[in-house]
Amino acid sequence: MRRPEEGDRPKRRWGQNFLVNEGAADTLVRAFLPRPADHVLEIGPGRGVLTRRLAGRVARLVAVEIDPALASSLAASLPDSPLPGSLEVIEGDVLAIEPALLLERLDATPERPGRVIANLPYNIATTVILRLLTLRPRLADMMVMVQREVAGRIAARPRSKAYGSLSILCQTFARVDSILRLGPGSFHPRPRVDSEVIRLILRDPGGAAGRDFEGYAAVVRAAFAARRKTVSNNLAHLRAPGGTLGHAGASDLLRSAGIEPGMRGEEITAERFQALFAAWQESRGL
Repeated sequence: MRRPEEGDRPKRRWGQNFLVNEGAADTLVRAFLPRPADHVLEIGPGRGVLTRRLAGRVARLVAVEIDPALASSLAASLPDSPLPGSLEVIEGDVLAIEPALLLERLDATPERPGRVIANLPYNIATTVILRLLTLRPRLADMMVMVQREVAGRIAARPRSKAYGSLSILCQTFARVDSILRLGPGSFHPRPRVDSEVIRLILRDPGGAAGRDFEGYAAVVRAAFAARRKTVSNNLAHLRAPGGTLGHAGASDLLRSAGIEPGMRGEEITAERFQALFAAWQESRGL
């Protein structure tokens, strides 16, 4: 049986950069800490460098691969499992598959949440991560490889240039840890940037943000609509009953959350944004 590396060329349209550093693959799987009872979703398995290391070590492994040739090759190359149905390769675009369906295929529940491991194409990494954050409590954690710049934005602290809506959303709904940094030589073809593996341990922040991810995300993004403007100016355009919030309404809302209207979004912590969203929901009777 041939290994999937033979004849499966990377395709630019899918942003494929295959991990070829075997030592790094070993390190990543050790850091992931696979357990016999785990139900694991792998996104973008490519040639299966991580898949083969996980197969047989977890109770359920579902790999989603967009490339038909790679999906077929990977399915044929996986070792037989002692547990029927414990290994599955799904051909498809992870962004086109309903999250609920992925969780069903993974057999993940709040009592037995699933886990994610992924080497994400740079062009969809942030979209995938934010989508996965909405899957708690049926998802426990994710270990993802992303462009180092993206990892920096996710872990950025207030008052730094990289700090923004992505930082706040990830830090509200997860604890972020850096696992490993990799240079271009660890991949084929070589990307033009460094990569970093991060782990996000999902959590429920409680309160209004915990009940309404999309609403919270909309308010956070609105606060960064124009980075040079104050958060009061940005939030003035929020839709409110009867029109927009307006400058006076935005200032009042911010003060009720303990935020000075003259501050900019990058000066406000994730905790203050949660208080802001709670005040926003309360003002709308939600």
